[in-house]
Amino acid sequence: MSTGLDETAADVPVRDMDVDLSRLTAAAPDTWTHQSARTRQDVSRVSREELEDRFLHLHDENQLLKEHNNKQEDKIKK
Repeated sequence: MSTGLDETAADVPVRDMDVDLSRLTAAAPDTWTHQSARTRQDVSRVSREELEDRFLHLHDENQLLKEHNNKQEDKIKK
């Protein structure tokens, strides 16, 4: 009998990701948008580890962009 809960959820370690700060100043590649649209369709085929890696990468990148935005806003205020 399947309960629908993932029993391995607590067993998978979280990986630290190195984030490239130089990407903040460069324009985001247009291919990323197309790649995201493609991967949305194939989520069920991607392994859990890969999905977690992608999520953590996007989360880290989002945090860096927020920090960069806050620094830019502070400069504008000064």
